[in-house]
Amino acid sequence: MNIGTIIKKAEELNTISIDDTLGKGLKIIEDNDMLSLPVVEGKKFIGILSRQYVYETYFKEDGGDKKEFLERKVKEFMKTKVPSVDDLKMLVEEAAAMFFANNKLRFIPVVNEDEELLGIITKKAILERFRFIYGMNEPRLVIYIYDFKGKLAKITDIIAKAGGNIRNIVQADTEVLGLQEITLRVKANNIRKVVKSLNSHGFEVREFIE
Repeated sequence: MNIGTIIKKAEELNTISIDDTLGKGLKIIEDNDMLSLPVVEGKKFIGILSRQYVYETYFKEDGGDKKEFLERKVKEFMKTKVPSVDDLKMLVEEAAAMFFANNKLRFIPVVNEDEELLGIITKKAILERFRFIYGMNEPRLVIYIYDFKGKLAKITDIIAKAGGNIRNIVQADTEVLGLQEITLRVKANNIRKVVKSLNSHGFEVREFIE
């Protein structure tokens, strides 16, 4: 799945110009409960205005006249060294890795070959996509098995015949005598019937969360 499926498009965004005042930028940020704001020059992405950085700068300068401070230009405070991407086919997993590598990254700007802002990728959008992919709203079943070969096919067949639809499967080696942990997210009208069927076929469901 690529980032084109989760991008928040430029026309949906609040942005600020490099020549706008700091006061205008902060008002947009605070009115929309944001942490930072994309800075543009025309359509071109230039950098970000960070609420935290602005506040830190104000107090480092020993406060001073607040009105004068807010009349200063955004370009004095914006950060320009911001990682961006220019490929809408980039995988969501790769975008997630960018956030893990830089925990100060508030969003990932997506630009075209002319550096024009197409939109942004947010942490929230990535988390919601993973939540959907992994079926986090569905019942969770955990089975422990030895001799993994061929067992997964049997498990999926049993679940299907019991009226279950597997949303996600994760297999992990416990590193204990070859024991494998199989975690499934299963959608079913009667999930307890699915659990009972697995147990009756010798696949004991050790953990079950509806």
